[in-house]
Amino acid sequence: MLVDTTLTCPLGEMPARAAAAEESGYDGVWTFEGAHDPFLPLLLAAEHTETLTLGTSIAVAFGRNPLLLATMGWDLQAYSRGRFVLGLGTQIRPHIERRYSMPWSHPADRMRDLVTAARAIWDSWLTGGRLDHRGEFYTQTLMPPLFRPEAGDVDGFGPPPVWLAGVGPRMTRVAGEVADGFLSHPLATPEFLRNTTLVALDDGAAGRSRPAVHHSAMVIVGRDNTERSAARAAVRAQIGFYGSTPAYRRVLDSVGFGDLQPRLRELTRDGDWQSIARLVPDDLVDAVAVTVDDPADGAAEVLRRYGSSVDRLGFNTPYRADPELLADLAREIRRVDG
Repeated sequence: MLVDTTLTCPLGEMPARAAAAEESGYDGVWTFEGAHDPFLPLLLAAEHTETLTLGTSIAVAFGRNPLLLATMGWDLQAYSRGRFVLGLGTQIRPHIERRYSMPWSHPADRMRDLVTAARAIWDSWLTGGRLDHRGEFYTQTLMPPLFRPEAGDVDGFGPPPVWLAGVGPRMTRVAGEVADGFLSHPLATPEFLRNTTLVALDDGAAGRSRPAVHHSAMVIVGRDNTERSAARAAVRAQIGFYGSTPAYRRVLDSVGFGDLQPRLRELTRDGDWQSIARLVPDDLVDAVAVTVDDPADGAAEVLRRYGSSVDRLGFNTPYRADPELLADLAREIRRVDG
């Protein structure tokens, strides 16, 4: 199993943080689209590392168009010498329409069309052939020579792989059909991964190999009980926030807490964030997150939960986790996994 880390930091800190991640033995670094752009930090990471896989987990697909994604993906793949992964997710409808001011409809079908369009653009750049993608949502039919990058930019490794994020069965099947990898949501329980995600991926991938799977496991780490208690409180609040989204009820159902979702939804509508955290029971926290008192025991538990289901593992920590503790956990996972 490959073990990755997620870096969220100011751009000025990214060179040192990425170099430290590589020195610590991580296999990859991922960014995500929150308060900042997910692509710019990876340019700096590529400049200051040699071996790390560098990916977006996730960039919001529907806030952009196929040409923008194809161009950014191509340039980062070229600069990193084949180490970039274009990881995409949909976000939810209110964010696409009201935060990005972009259209929303049929997200699974739209995502399939977007990925197909981006790959058509890359194929046109590689071969010099005519661009002629005419999909249900995206039409890409114009590519004059002035706007074609050199095919030699990606000699030896080709355009970047595309990984898709998903929770529901339709999007997961699309990932199985068209993606090179799948990015599991941090809320996903081991039961949900085994019994829902992998089944839908296999359905979508009929006739080809299942895409690789990455999961960012929620972990609770700290130097002492006080730090671990604060980390647990942050994880509890994050679970409540995620669980308030109707699409994630199926994940809560996998561990018997589906009835909690409508109550969490009401509290988010009221803006009652403190009550959201209090509503999440300890049993749900323990079903989703791994508490790490000792790196060896934590590694064994992480592998017990996810070792048979995922190809790459990361850590989701909605608090300021000590990077040394996470690096210790990563080393133990690699040691135990052999």
